[in-house]
Amino acid sequence: MRHVLGAVLLLVLIALPAAAVDAGHAEGALVIDGVKYQLNFAYAIAKQKNQLTDRNEMTRIILTDRALPDGTKLTDLDDTLPGDLNGVIICVDKQGRVGHVAIQHPTGNYDGGYFEGIADYEYKPHKGDSGTIGGSVSSLRVKTNTMSFTYDATFVAALK
Repeated sequence: MRHVLGAVLLLVLIALPAAAVDAGHAEGALVIDGVKYQLNFAYAIAKQKNQLTDRNEMTRIILTDRALPDGTKLTDLDDTLPGDLNGVIICVDKQGRVGHVAIQHPTGNYDGGYFEGIADYEYKPHKGDSGTIGGSVSSLRVKTNTMSFTYDATFVAALK
């Protein structure tokens, strides 16, 4: 009996991280030059254009510190966020490889352009409900000529 209870407990503990974040939310942070911005909200839109291949094969994941304003069209958000939101926009291809990263914060924006094979960024998908996308995203410390940043978050978003 103890083995069965132990196995059930193990399964529950394994399932907890995937269920810890509700759809439309994120848990994590974006750190820019040592300043931390909580990532609390998650959005996603499929069939976005990959600028390298000119095909609509990317999924755009948007993680922000505050909710997008009512009426915001996700299709209008290419590489920037409306207003004074802080966050990260990550595009992943069908194989789950990160192919674009853009950052928005109070002192400016960063757009890494579209790329292939850069190991600085990671996306690990998690299985979720139909019509959602979820997982964890992270980056190594990336240093540009104007700032350095890193991000690490878990999210679940309704897929539009």
